[in-house]
Amino acid sequence: MKTNKSKNTRKRIPEVKAVLFDLDGVLIETEKETFRFYQKYLKAHHGIVLPDSAFVYKIGRKSVDFWSDVLTKEQQNSVDVKKLTFLKRQMFIEHPEKYVKKIPGVKKLLKMLKASGYKLALTTQNEKEMMDSMLGWLSIREFFDVILSLQDISQKKPNPEIYLKAASLLNVPIKKCIVVEDSFDGILAARRARMTCIALQHPYSPPGNAKHAHVIVKKLSYITKSLLENIIKKKIKTRPLS
Repeated sequence: MKTNKSKNTRKRIPEVKAVLFDLDGVLIETEKETFRFYQKYLKAHHGIVLPDSAFVYKIGRKSVDFWSDVLTKEQQNSVDVKKLTFLKRQMFIEHPEKYVKKIPGVKKLLKMLKASGYKLALTTQNEKEMMDSMLGWLSIREFFDVILSLQDISQKKPNPEIYLKAASLLNVPIKKCIVVEDSFDGILAARRARMTCIALQHPYSPPGNAKHAHVIVKKLSYITKSLLENIIKKKIKTRPLS
């Protein structure tokens, strides 16, 4: 007796989706670590004491802007800030175990995402040398399908170029891309790319820093499979950028 095989037996094609990660402030900590490096160096080599309260001028800012706010004109003339900034960079690259702090839960999250079928991208404005050092130190390069650094873009965040380029290389629709960021400019870049953004908020994050993010978490462990699926399925509202 013949059986009826008229039912559609085609396998469902898995949905393509991606998570794009910033590096500084998301996978590693360098804000306080950079400040402490400068603080110790200036005291030891120039007798300049930076109070702990001066850290507020470093959060989310480049070193060149930091120097203009914390050093007097006389101090800026006596300290070669370009040389000091370069020294800090080299020390962080060569000795991350001494100067950089790992953010808890990175590898566990990346393993979960890969097992759940997500494509992954690293989208950092760090220079390639710094990025390569951190990827090796964390032993996480294998998880990423696309890796982009400062050398791969012409316009920095809050311009969305790096996120749009990552999505194109991943071959994933923008609406299926989720960005994990911690800085104001990074979050704004993700929104301008029309992607959903999860902000990792630190105790030192400035007020309003994550105001454009769709979701705010205080730990990477709060980024769960169910949270991401709710974002993809639009169960979490994605308000327009005003």
